[in-house]
Amino acid sequence: MKTLLISGFDGRMGQECARLAPEYGFLPLAYQAGRVGDALLDFSHPDCLPDVLACPLPLIIGTTGYTAFQQEAIRQAAKSKPVFQAANFSPGVYILGLLAEKAKDLLPDWDISLTELHHASKADKPSGTALRLAEHLQIDQVLSIRGGTARGTHVIGFYGPEEHLTLTHTAESRAVFAHGALKAANWVMDQGPGFYEMNDLYKNEWR
Repeated sequence: MKTLLISGFDGRMGQECARLAPEYGFLPLAYQAGRVGDALLDFSHPDCLPDVLACPLPLIIGTTGYTAFQQEAIRQAAKSKPVFQAANFSPGVYILGLLAEKAKDLLPDWDISLTELHHASKADKPSGTALRLAEHLQIDQVLSIRGGTARGTHVIGFYGPEEHLTLTHTAESRAVFAHGALKAANWVMDQGPGFYEMNDLYKNEWR
């Protein structure tokens, strides 16, 4: 069995990944500098990035909220080891992005809105997922709602003359993100040094 080190082991996502890791052939362990393993999965905090990047193992990053300087450091680290980064590991969110980009191309004169809902304790606002979707759609504003125990919903609206189109994704549990992250971990371990994203993971399946 392969050993998966998890940075942020005691957090919500760290615990969910640890629970499901054996399904993917992993023994999950809390990350500690110098601990031996086969890959490092990071669901911690942007402040932990220097310690995470210092680890020589293949790296899977699910943490969001990085500055441009930190993001460049991640890109530089990918020159010497495989690094997989995703703001959201859900295959459904990946497909949502593809559909939204296609709709934008086909409806160039329509107005676009993006709304996201997450649980009340989610720290980043807008979420990393919403920011990534907004970047691809080239829109400047995101309506972010925080409340209750909602897992996460993203709604993209396209508004034209006399009609509108709405694309919605709702996550029903954290397990969907953990499954995606663990699939990415297995995949990236077989890759050479480089920076990888969800498109690389799924391009041969759905493209």
